[in-house]
Amino acid sequence: MDYIGEKCPVCGEVFTAEDDIVVCPECGTPHHRACYAVENKCANAAEHSTGKKWERSDAETENVRICPVCHFRNSRSALNCQRCGTELKDIEPVRQEENIGNEQEHRRDPFVMPEELADPIKFLGYDEKEDMGGATMKEVSDFVGVNTFYYLPRFKRIKDDGLKPSFNLLSLIFPSLYFASRKMWLWAVIAAFLGILFNLPANLLLYGKDMSAEFGKFVTDNKQIISSISEICLGLDMAGRALSCFFANWLYFRFTLRTIKKNRNGGRSSSALGGVKPMNMLIITVIKGGIGLLAIYLLYFSFDMMTTISDFSTL
Repeated sequence: MDYIGEKCPVCGEVFTAEDDIVVCPECGTPHHRACYAVENKCANAAEHSTGKKWERSDAETENVRICPVCHFRNSRSALNCQRCGTELKDIEPVRQEENIGNEQEHRRDPFVMPEELADPIKFLGYDEKEDMGGATMKEVSDFVGVNTFYYLPRFKRIKDDGLKPSFNLLSLIFPSLYFASRKMWLWAVIAAFLGILFNLPANLLLYGKDMSAEFGKFVTDNKQIISSISEICLGLDMAGRALSCFFANWLYFRFTLRTIKKNRNGGRSSSALGGVKPMNMLIITVIKGGIGLLAIYLLYFSFDMMTTISDFSTL
């Protein structure tokens, strides 16, 4: 239950979203945890025997500011909504009793996202017609689809301030999967190729010894050199992941604008062109695994061919 805006019966302070609140199991009265710990009992313990239950302060008639986004009742002195943070300085205070019918009209199922929150452009306070560099904010939002709340502020900062670096955790951990899921196949293939290349020495140490006696002996004899190369490749792999982490959002922004402008007259909507396609992650994983094994076998066959040629030359 949401107790924001109600008052603690011990200290009289209004609850905020940051407060640690405990509720009496007998009557349902909310307290600050620290306030409850002072007496280690409910402030209304004396009334428990009467069966009286705690009730919200909906009947109070003091002036309040009604948030236009989440319709939360804030005190008349509040400059920002205590629930969602919307600025309230231009909202005129009204008496609660005058707003009861209006509030009931806006009361929503707590498991259904409010319409205002379902529209990220409206929620973030952006103009859907704003030019993002050849495409409107609305077109960009429709193209991104999943996780728009994350991408729109970063895209806007890139457009307004020209700041390219920003943090993208998924592209740090799984760069090829991230690019593939966002349909950026060129970067997905590049990330997969670099991953295969940088992991080749480590895979050679792991699988090379079991491929043949001669090849296994070659790997064992040169284990120290291959290990050193593997450590260098590990450093290069981490550097590549760091670049992907900090520039993936910028690359995705450019990809978004380029795709929208390219297909604007093609009859396909932005939402159909963009979004996330999880199946692409499976495809790039299979491709990456297959090429990785193929690379090891190519090394093996190259070694075997060189050995055969060497044997013939000694005859």
